Amino acid sequence: MAQHNPETGEEKMTPQHERRRHPRKAIPDLPILLDGHTPLRVRDLSQSGACFFSETPLRMMTHVRFHFDFPMPDGTTQGAEGEGVVVRCERISPALGHYEVALFFQELYPGAERAIRSYLETIA
Repeated sequence: MAQHNPETGEEKMTPQHERRRHPRKAIPDLPILLDGHTPLRVRDLSQSGACFFSETPLRMMTHVRFHFDFPMPDGTTQGAEGEGVVVRCERISPALGHYEVALFFQELYPGAERAIRSYLETIA
C-alpha cells in the first residue's frame, strides 16, 4: 500500500511498489559534490542514481552537476561525473533540519558508468 508524505502530500513508494531498474546499495562513507559545493554524505547508490543527505532542501526537478571520487581496493580513487535531476527531497524529521534527497542520473560523462559499476562491485 502506498504511503503519503505529510509535508508534500505526494505518494511515497513502499517496497512492494519498487520500480527501480538498478538495485541500490547502501554506501558506508562516500561524499558527493553537487555543482562543486560542499560534499554531501551519500546513503545509497545505483547505476542510475544516488540518495544523499543535505542540510538544506533541494527543489524537485533541480538540475545539478555531480562528482564522485570512489575509493578502490588498490588504494586509488576513480572519479565519476555527470548531470542529474532531483526527484525527491524529504525532511528526515520535523525536529531536524536535514533532508534526504534522491538524484536521478540524466547524463554520465565518459568513464562514469564504468567507474560507478566498478565501485558498486567492491561493496559487499
